[in-house]
Amino acid sequence: GGTAIKTAVLLALLVVGGIWGWASATEPVAEDIGSGFGNTTVTIPGGFWLASLGAFFVGIFTSLNPRRAALFGGIYALLEGYVLGAISAMFDAQTEGIVGAAIIGTVCVFLAALVLYALRIIRPTSKMAFGVAAAMCGLGLLYFFVFILSIFDWSWLYSDSFRTIGIVVTTIAVILAALSLTLNFAAIERGVEAGAPKFMEWYCAYGLMVTIVWLYIELLRLLALLSRNR
Repeated sequence: GGTAIKTAVLLALLVVGGIWGWASATEPVAEDIGSGFGNTTVTIPGGFWLASLGAFFVGIFTSLNPRRAALFGGIYALLEGYVLGAISAMFDAQTEGIVGAAIIGTVCVFLAALVLYALRIIRPTSKMAFGVAAAMCGLGLLYFFVFILSIFDWSWLYSDSFRTIGIVVTTIAVILAALSLTLNFAAIERGVEAGAPKFMEWYCAYGLMVTIVWLYIELLRLLALLSRNR
């Protein structure tokens, strides 16, 4: 219960940061030319990269010491929310309604993972945790490799073959994020059973929020790739 409340607090701060980032990335045009994004200019806000770096370093700083999560977890949520808000505005400008679909998808996957864990249909094990961690490392290396290649030639990122590969890889990432949620649930349950100190509620809530953010980003990317394929 304590972890659930603290997760809700962090997600609320994430939403506040998201609203701030979305508002910073969008600006009404001088002339009314129709509905939707025809009336809006979407650009990268000035504080985007600063917030990105801040979220990265605060996230690492928080991960290294569970006691820091009570304070720095909230700071991370605001910074990450700002970044997500700006990114979401850019995605929604290209495909209207994609953000709402990604949010609904994130909620549905979260609830499905929770139900499957509660019914013990999926039982997290040490082998599963190792497999998810290894797959995440491999995925990270793949993203880094693609980033390096895009520096030299970014035109191939828009080819049909890359979109197909991107859909497959992103689908795998969504599955990994869903499995990571079950690992989060197991960590919370073990903490309760072991009588872990109260500050661990904030740390577990922070870890759960990070996984939810990852899931949302991957679903947003997947929906964008699917819409481009059509």
